[in-house]
Amino acid sequence: MRDAVYGNRYYGSRNTTFHKYGPNVCMIEEVISDNGGGLSAYKYRGWTLHNHQSQTCSHNTIVKYECCEGFKSTYGHSGCTVVKSPKNVLETARELGACEFVRYIQRHGLYDLLTSGGPYTIFVPTDEAFAKMDSKLRSALESYESATEILKYHVVPRRIVTQNVSVDEMLDTLNDGLQLRFNKYSTKIDTVNCVTLTRKNSIAQNGMVHLINNVLNPYSYSKQNLVQTINQNKELSIFSQMLKVSLMHQSLKETFQTLTVLAPTDTTLRLLPQKQLHRIFCNETLSREFVLKHIIPASICLNAVTEERYVKSLSNKHYLKFGCDGAGSVTVQGNCIGNKLKLSSNGLLYSTNFALSTQEGKSALQIMQQNAGLSEFVKIVNIAGLTQTFENFNALTIFAPTNQAIRCMDHMERHRIQSDLGTARAFVNFHATREIVTAENIYDGKTVESLAHGKQLRLQCVQNEYGVEGRQVDLLTSPVAYNGAVYEIDSVLYPPTISIEDIIRKNDSFSLYAQATDLLTRTLRLERYHRGCQNTYFVPTDYAFQKLGTEELERILNSPAQLQNILNNHRAERILPSTLVNDRWQYEVQTKNGIVRIAHSKDTDKITVNNAKIIETDIMTTDGLVYIVDDLILL
Repeated sequence: MRDAVYGNRYYGSRNTTFHKYGPNVCMIEEVISDNGGGLSAYKYRGWTLHNHQSQTCSHNTIVKYECCEGFKSTYGHSGCTVVKSPKNVLETARELGACEFVRYIQRHGLYDLLTSGGPYTIFVPTDEAFAKMDSKLRSALESYESATEILKYHVVPRRIVTQNVSVDEMLDTLNDGLQLRFNKYSTKIDTVNCVTLTRKNSIAQNGMVHLINNVLNPYSYSKQNLVQTINQNKELSIFSQMLKVSLMHQSLKETFQTLTVLAPTDTTLRLLPQKQLHRIFCNETLSREFVLKHIIPASICLNAVTEERYVKSLSNKHYLKFGCDGAGSVTVQGNCIGNKLKLSSNGLLYSTNFALSTQEGKSALQIMQQNAGLSEFVKIVNIAGLTQTFENFNALTIFAPTNQAIRCMDHMERHRIQSDLGTARAFVNFHATREIVTAENIYDGKTVESLAHGKQLRLQCVQNEYGVEGRQVDLLTSPVAYNGAVYEIDSVLYPPTISIEDIIRKNDSFSLYAQATDLLTRTLRLERYHRGCQNTYFVPTDYAFQKLGTEELERILNSPAQLQNILNNHRAERILPSTLVNDRWQYEVQTKNGIVRIAHSKDTDKITVNNAKIIETDIMTTDGLVYIVDDLILL
């Protein structure tokens, strides 16, 4: 019922906290749960005094101090200074309370073998372990031949101290040809065949005794590799076929690395849409990605999971979240794993009633249909008659407006889109492109052709933030379909219909800016607004010019070179939307004349460029992005 670990016999006088208890004192940590009949320990592991957890799987832990194994205390002396006289492994097991195991040993004629020879290490099930074993194993113990095999499977013909055993070490047993897999975890839990060692390193005259909390079953271990074990499981025929399609079956046979496979059963996989499952079956890349997400390059024993942790699968950048609850159940990605464990020569196999990924083989249409936040856009796709396009065409990227974004549209415009096929098709097509856009292939200033004839989408990349037509888009965590990518955006995209000249000419507030550009066009023969769709213009109001004073303004307007210099401060050859401006940072932007700095104040929620306040943001035009500023930018 306990696990005595690291005391000051291992740390010596350096551990001052243990020193006050005297020599050879170990800390015991018990994890307790209330099962309705009082408190009982159900999981065990140890830590150094300053490193133990206050809770494990939602239960409090209790710390006790006892003599380390092989020592006992004596009256009048602090700590544990008396070395106990060792007994043989079976007497030691009986003293630890494992009477049932010793009784089975005696009944099946193994007592003399284990008490006269050695050295032996015995992994001894507690009496509670025998009481809770399943009926199949209990029946096997009633057969003389089977019982002998089971009992010998608990005995290793050498002396094993847990501190000296390697992770994933295979231990030969007295049951000819069968091995035990020993594992150690950062939680200080040690396991053998994924059964927890509840009390370690009890020293015996002819070996070592470790208490375990389950009876070891030799029939759960296979000399075959993982692929062979999977192929023989009738419940895993679909996953087995995926291994072949993905060409992973050969590498899993030959690997020298210990793996854990969480294999979904056939019943689970048949819940996937038939088309999706068919695509995975017929595509090596999709099958491989699906399989890799279900394989972990380590031995994961459920008993060792005592807290939330993330474990990387063989799939690139794919992590699995393990956890446990108060009832002792272990979960991965929120799903209970269960105990369908098979031990193979090169790893562990769990049959699960869930899949760790359901994205492989999904179409772009499926992804949108399964996202409740995109239901309004999906309705428009149906009206536009584009469902088959998004179901079957390859190399698509869809920037899908959320329900909220569509509901915020003008009522009449939304009505036209939702009632007219042509309008709906134009709307949807502008939100999609026949090219897969990802964080890996995007760059600032990239343009892609939308499905709307002759219409382009402009992409932005600012540090690790991404945008399309000035609207923020998450390229990092959004799902990718087999035939493309689907990205949610919180605004509707519109093809720009106005130019910067339209804005300037139709608003009297920009008459001085218009006058300045006219003057430069006449005197220096410049192209009026520097045609191109990838600019950011900081357009000053007349008030901004008038701040110079009448005399200074007149002088500048009569000096084309100086006027050009000022206007060059107000144009950058890139699009920098405010949606991508982080309020913790400042952004240096190269204008035609030098560097300006854009900042977003969190306190005032205002954006500035140098000392000029931006009073209107993110006006998308055919020429690029327009900001309205209330001051001239002078460098």
